[in-house]
Amino acid sequence: MSFNDSDLILGNTPKPSRSLIHREVIFKVYLTRGVIAFPLALITTFSNGLVMFLFVKDPKKSIRSSPSCVLVASLALVDFLVGCGLEPTDAYYSLSIAYGKTPSIPRKVMQIASAYLLLCSVLLLMLIAIDRFLAISCPIRYAQIINKKIVYASVVLVIGYCSALLFFVVEWAEDYRNEIFCGHIDLVVLITITLFGGLVYSLRKQTRQLIKLSVNSDENFIIQASRRERKVTLTLAIMLVVFLACTMPWFLMMQMFDYCSICRRNWWIMKLLFISFQANCALNPFFCTLRLPRYKAALKVILAHLTFNWWFWPGTWRILSASRMKRKRSSGSYALNDSTQQKNLSPIFENGSPVLTQYQFKY
Repeated sequence: MSFNDSDLILGNTPKPSRSLIHREVIFKVYLTRGVIAFPLALITTFSNGLVMFLFVKDPKKSIRSSPSCVLVASLALVDFLVGCGLEPTDAYYSLSIAYGKTPSIPRKVMQIASAYLLLCSVLLLMLIAIDRFLAISCPIRYAQIINKKIVYASVVLVIGYCSALLFFVVEWAEDYRNEIFCGHIDLVVLITITLFGGLVYSLRKQTRQLIKLSVNSDENFIIQASRRERKVTLTLAIMLVVFLACTMPWFLMMQMFDYCSICRRNWWIMKLLFISFQANCALNPFFCTLRLPRYKAALKVILAHLTFNWWFWPGTWRILSASRMKRKRSSGSYALNDSTQQKNLSPIFENGSPVLTQYQFKY
C-alpha cells in the first residue's frame, strides 16, 4: 500500500454494489478527512510558527545556544511545512475525491511528500534521542561532544540525506519506493526507542548516585543541574511517545495493507488514521516544545510586551525587569565614574573603618 494512497479499495465488489453501497462510505470518509485537515493546517502552522519565531527572536539569548532547542526548532520547521503545505493539499485532495472530481495534483506527489516529511521527522527525533542520551550518560563531556556547529551540521545532513534519497527513489527506484521509505523509518524508529530505553536506565542509575551525593556532599548545584536535564529529557520523551502514538497506527497498517485481508476490508480506518499523523504536528508544540524551560521563558518575555500580559502572566514583568537590569549592568550603564566613585566612597573611611552604609548601593 502506498503512502497516503487514495485508490478506492473496491476491486472485488460488483459495479452496481460499488456505486450504491460504497459511494456513501467513500464520501463520508474523505469528507471527514478533508474538513478536519483545514483547522489542523491552521493550528499546525500557528503552533510551529510560534516555536520558530521564539527560536529566531530568542529574547533571553538562551535558545539558540542550546543544542536540544536547535533540534526541537528543526523538528518544528518540518511540522510547519506539514501545516502550510501538506495538510491544505491533502484537504483539497480528499474533498475532490469525496465529491467525485479528479484532483489536479498527482497522487504520487502526495505520497512522496508524506514519506519525505515523515522520514525527516523520525530522523530528527533520533538526533534528539542521541542528544539526550549523551547529556545524561556523560554530562561532563557533553559540552565537548555536542556543540552548535555539530548540531547544525547534523540537521543539514538529515535534510540533505532525505532529499538525496527522494531524488534516488523518483529517478531510479520508483517501483520500490514504499519498501525503501518504510525500511528507513522502521530502522530509525527502532534505534530511537532503543536510545530512549537506555536513557531511562541511565536516569535511574544517576538518580541513585545523586541520592548518595546529596547525603555526603554539599554540591547542590550538581543535583539541581541534573534535575533540569531530567526535566528536559522527560519532556522530549513525552514528545516521542506522542509521536509514536499518533503516527505508528497509520504507518503500521499501511505496511500490512497488502498482506492483511482485514485491513483491506476496513480500508477507511487507515484513511482516517492519517488524521492522527497530522494532529501530532499540530499539538506537539503545545504539549511538548513550549513546556521546555528555555522556550517557556522566551514566550513569557515575548508576552510581556502585550497589554493583556497582566491577566495571564502576572510574574512576567518582574522577569523582564530583571533581564533589562542585568543587561544594563553588563553594558556598564550603572558603572560609576571616578569622581562619583571617590565622592561616594569617601565617607566610608572617615572614621578609619571601612564600614559600608546603605547609601553606597543606592542607584
